[in-house]
Amino acid sequence: MCLKILLVDDHIMITDCYKMVLKDLEINSEITSVNSLKCAYNFVLKQNLEVIDLAVLDWSMPECLENNLKNGEDLARLLRTKYPEIKIIFISGYLNKLTLSSIIRKVNPEGLVEKSDLDYNSIYILFKEVVEGKVYKSDRVNKTINQNRISDIHFDSLNREIILLISQGITTKNIPNYIPLTLSAVHKRKSIIKELLNIDSGNDEDIIRESRKIGII
Repeated sequence: MCLKILLVDDHIMITDCYKMVLKDLEINSEITSVNSLKCAYNFVLKQNLEVIDLAVLDWSMPECLENNLKNGEDLARLLRTKYPEIKIIFISGYLNKLTLSSIIRKVNPEGLVEKSDLDYNSIYILFKEVVEGKVYKSDRVNKTINQNRISDIHFDSLNREIILLISQGITTKNIPNYIPLTLSAVHKRKSIIKELLNIDSGNDEDIIRESRKIGII
């Protein structure tokens, strides 16, 4: 069996490193690497492949808004839809608690690690275990997941996504472009978020600061 593997990262050196590790696994594979969300989209939609067995993705990459891809998570959801049996690995830089929660809830990848956790041996183990059908999460990711249980009662998924978007510099008027809420609904939720964070009056910077204090981001 020949595994069809897709590598997506905006740094060529990183995808080249993944190729070397996969080669050392000595598995029969056909590897395609691309270095942008646009190229990944074109490959997935235009190649008409019957299957992609494994995708290794970065979360943070330049947006491809013409194809509704804001990050690697959007690409992963597209891959899950087109190839239901695909195994997905996220290897990314720092993943804050809201981003991590969103990835797990919407994608539930078979592998999830931060790049700072990795060296050659751990990448090798990661790929080997996922190819063998296991799930791999790095120690740092597991620690963040455990810490993330705090505040789940008060902050539902939409409140969390609003805070995440604010922390990424998205203005309030543009938030409805990212989540299914009207602008008035966003304003109402921001008021609720401020109450939950004990902010009597303040701006987006205050929301970000107080959210960090209690570990939401």
